[in-house]
Amino acid sequence: MKATLTFNLPDERYEHARAIHASEAFGTLSDIDQHLRNVVKHGEGSYESVEDLAVHVRQMIGEVLQKVEE
Repeated sequence: MKATLTFNLPDERYEHARAIHASEAFGTLSDIDQHLRNVVKHGEGSYESVEDLAVHVRQMIGEVLQKVEE
């Protein structure tokens, strides 16, 4: 079986970018989940506050979102 996605460029450029970066976004979500699991379960990370952890997670998310907005 095959699936083909079709986009009308340039009108659907954001949808196209999301589709081609979906695998990387999923990988980043998986990395964030694993990181948060390690923080909760093993106390890993040198975060001084919840805000520091939130900043770190937002940076990870922002790196992927930036690719879609290019």
